[in-house]
Amino acid sequence: MAETTASTSSFPASREMQDFNCPVCQEIFQTPVRTQSCQHLFCRKCFLMAVKASGAHCPLCRGAISRWERATPTRASDIELEMRSRSMECLYCGKQVKLSYMRLHYKSCKRYQEEFGTTSKYAKVQSSTYTTKPLEATYNCPLCPQQTLTRRALLDHCNFMHYFEVVKAVCPICTFLPWGDPIQATGNIVGHLNARHQFSYEDFMLINLWLCLDDTCLPECLP
Repeated sequence: MAETTASTSSFPASREMQDFNCPVCQEIFQTPVRTQSCQHLFCRKCFLMAVKASGAHCPLCRGAISRWERATPTRASDIELEMRSRSMECLYCGKQVKLSYMRLHYKSCKRYQEEFGTTSKYAKVQSSTYTTKPLEATYNCPLCPQQTLTRRALLDHCNFMHYFEVVKAVCPICTFLPWGDPIQATGNIVGHLNARHQFSYEDFMLINLWLCLDDTCLPECLP
């Protein structure tokens, strides 16, 4: 399937934040896709949900879309590239952020959380996820230089930044597990992460005890 592409030299310098907003969710694009007939842009998830609810029509102009497009919308790779290369001010705190990271930035932007009433909820999630597990493993992204990501953060990062990339790579989570093979690569690393690592093995097994095979075991590893 052919995908729409564009070079960075064709990007209009006059684009503003609203030019990167999905008309369905009114947020910054996440894995943007483009309709073939009317060339409208949407988040992939928003497009698929809207088409499922309303039928074979563009969610914005009601134009016709093909049957295959309903299941596999065309990736707007030119918009993805522009979002990765262009920074804009957060509308709430004024910080310069890459457009591709803007949604992730909102999760830690206090002004955004205050505006939409998500501060306390996010603080609880952040606390339980990151501060109550001192021995929780962190991983490096196998597709880019991003480092020290927890399992959940690695999945979120790969789905947000690398969703359309079908790349052969070694899974950093599998490598960490006692039975993992450090040289075995999977043909689609993003698909593998979503299929195999939606839950944490540490919640069901004493992984740290498996790893401590000598007298240097930390006291924290013991039950």
